[in-house]
Amino acid sequence: MIVELSVIPIGVGTSLSEYVAVVMKVITDSGLKYESHSMGTNIECEWDDITPLVKKCHVELRKKGVQRISTSLKISERTDKPYTMSGKMRSLEEKMG
Repeated sequence: MIVELSVIPIGVGTSLSEYVAVVMKVITDSGLKYESHSMGTNIECEWDDITPLVKKCHVELRKKGVQRISTSLKISERTDKPYTMSGKMRSLEEKMG
């Protein structure tokens, strides 16, 4: 499945890059395939991968003193064929010509 993850620390000021870096380290260290973009990160994973990953992001942010965190997940799953981020983009590009 493909998950879009956005983890937002609340009450830490205007600049969030310090905290985004903490979350990105957790994602990178997970070994899962991911692509970051300006509003979140897409991750290829299985159901059993995502909850521990999100929990680890929260734990690491709390270590940095973050007391409130807003996390959003969007999950896209297909079971009829292999489903990857690159495959989705390739299909879109083919259809666009």
